[in-house]
Amino acid sequence: MSLNDPTLWDRLVQGGLAVLTWLTGETGRAVSAGAFGGLYRWFMAERRKLRDGVISVISGAIAASYLGPIVLALLASAGLKLDTGPDLYMTSGFLAGLVGMSVARMVVSLVEAQAKRIGGGK
Repeated sequence: MSLNDPTLWDRLVQGGLAVLTWLTGETGRAVSAGAFGGLYRWFMAERRKLRDGVISVISGAIAASYLGPIVLALLASAGLKLDTGPDLYMTSGFLAGLVGMSVARMVVSLVEAQAKRIGGGK
């Protein structure tokens, strides 16, 4: 396949349009909001390293897809009046991305403490 091959360009355009379609869909917007939540958290850090920023953005996007519904349920159980719609999922995705790294660190710390306890402190 060469760069002059029209099928290569067709595939690139189709792939780009597929990504754009996903990003503008409900899930893509929630994941993007989570990534921006991770980016915002990285901006607020005292010492910013590029590696930590990339990790924060990726973990924010992952947290939005997995923790977003949980954040949404927590907001609803707190008694907040929530409008339904795509903005609600973006808000919960952003909040999940914002706290995603902290939740991941807490889970890892709990697992390590449990492993030390089971292993006899080794």
